[in-house]
Amino acid sequence: MSDPFNPPSLGSDDTIYSADSIEFCPFQSHSHLFACGTYQLAKDESEEEAAPAAPEPAADSDTNSSDDDEPVKVDKPMLRLGRLLVYAVGGESDDTFKLNNLERIETAAILDMKWSHQLINGNPTLGVADALGDLSLYQFKSAGNDLEIVTKYQTNYSNKLALSLDWSNRVQTSEQPQIAVSLSNGDITILDLDPTSSTLTESLTWHAHDFEAWIVGWNYHDINILYTGADDCRLKGWDKRMDCSYATFISKSYDENVLIWDTRSMRQPLSTTETGGGVWRLKWHPTRKDVLLAGCMHNGFHVINYDEGWSTGSIGSSFMEHASLAYGTDWSYAPTKGDELPLVASCSFYDHLLHM
Repeated sequence: MSDPFNPPSLGSDDTIYSADSIEFCPFQSHSHLFACGTYQLAKDESEEEAAPAAPEPAADSDTNSSDDDEPVKVDKPMLRLGRLLVYAVGGESDDTFKLNNLERIETAAILDMKWSHQLINGNPTLGVADALGDLSLYQFKSAGNDLEIVTKYQTNYSNKLALSLDWSNRVQTSEQPQIAVSLSNGDITILDLDPTSSTLTESLTWHAHDFEAWIVGWNYHDINILYTGADDCRLKGWDKRMDCSYATFISKSYDENVLIWDTRSMRQPLSTTETGGGVWRLKWHPTRKDVLLAGCMHNGFHVINYDEGWSTGSIGSSFMEHASLAYGTDWSYAPTKGDELPLVASCSFYDHLLHM
């Protein structure tokens, strides 16, 4: 039996590009599949950029250096490339597992992905936020395993990056769900989705932060409320009914802890759990409210267990085999036996490695 505090890798793969996001499909028909988003900087080889040659020296100049005739080289601009990878998890009777890469879709660099927890027009639907500022929706259609793009919405026209997204229908189903997107200039945009036509329409945009807004999330039990966090070290709450003219609360932090909050009283957190490394991604267990998965950049991935009153969080399991920034992670939604924890997939950035 493996050590629960030091779980082994059940399989791994080289994602080629740097990997930063993982999302298991939440529907039983596709619960063996997950998507992985990647991000890669590359020079634009299509553009030859050089400054004009230096002017010829005057006739009476006594400067004879031939270097004056050389063009001044200028670095080519960097492209942010990405790939959307689809993996299948295969299980055998002896509890061995196998990773199969089913699909590689060329995209702009991917910053975040989220599945809708409600079928959209009858199909599992994945939202993808990318470095061009686009929100793209992909679907598994006709029970197949190939993702197909169904719509793309450009959230901006001024070189802003779409850094994160969240669906409003995680708990409450909706005939017209909304998607919140956070941008690199600190803006938050809310889009209305028409499921029948797959049309996205902007309903609200406001300037929430002075620096990059790395995360946006709905209050799934009251979707008038959203939460955002950014590089200005602020966690903010917003109420759409107030047109987001000001935040309903602001909390300042930029440390290596996971904080649990009671939204009825935001003066101080219920608990603080030190994880180290800088917390990048948090994922609640699919069925247990007291178990949280954390990707902690410089300090691996951790499973945190909470007591009944949420006053204490303790690390119950850690995975430290990634040799680079620990970014994307998610729980599998496939059924498990008894109280067993589900499979977890994780990925890291500079070593572009994926583990299961």
